[in-house]
Amino acid sequence: MEDAGSPELLVDAAPDTTPLEATALALPGRELAESLHHEQYPALVRFLLLSGASWSEAQDAAQDAFTKMCTPGLNITYPKAWLRTVAWRSWISQQIRPEEACADLPEPHPSLRWQTPAQAAEIGEEERQVVTQLLKLPSKQRAALAWNLDGFTTEESARAMGTTQAAVRQNLARARAALKAGLGLQSDHQHEEASKGES
Repeated sequence: MEDAGSPELLVDAAPDTTPLEATALALPGRELAESLHHEQYPALVRFLLLSGASWSEAQDAAQDAFTKMCTPGLNITYPKAWLRTVAWRSWISQQIRPEEACADLPEPHPSLRWQTPAQAAEIGEEERQVVTQLLKLPSKQRAALAWNLDGFTTEESARAMGTTQAAVRQNLARARAALKAGLGLQSDHQHEEASKGES
């Protein structure tokens, strides 16, 4: 699995303006699943972990997305976004009891439960602190950041999340500000202003 990334990556990453998935013809899902599984399965698990899933929940939801991708007759234009959307919904459905099936989607209760043999080697203490702060964010901010970290543009994130680009940008800005505050990070400008106030 890919590591969670450095604090700089999480907090200061500039949005990419190059689409991760250029507009293309729809291709058969089974063909896409075979070609993307090796590359996208670890990234998909990481995406779900950053969204708040536990290791086992993330694995189950990622595998469910690839299984659904193999549905006969299914054609997909944006496979990477499709996988994340379907996997996220699968994870959320794991949180809903049958008697609550008609209720609104619940707010997941994220926790840092990445209990895997390779966890200690893959996620250092600094990254663990970043992820702990990330999981404290509201779900919309966490989702906007997770899509951004996976390389999706604001437009692609908005389309996949069913919202506007303005909402994605706002949630991304709030998420970064909250992470900086939670990690005790200040920009050079803020540090200068604080120094002037003390003198």
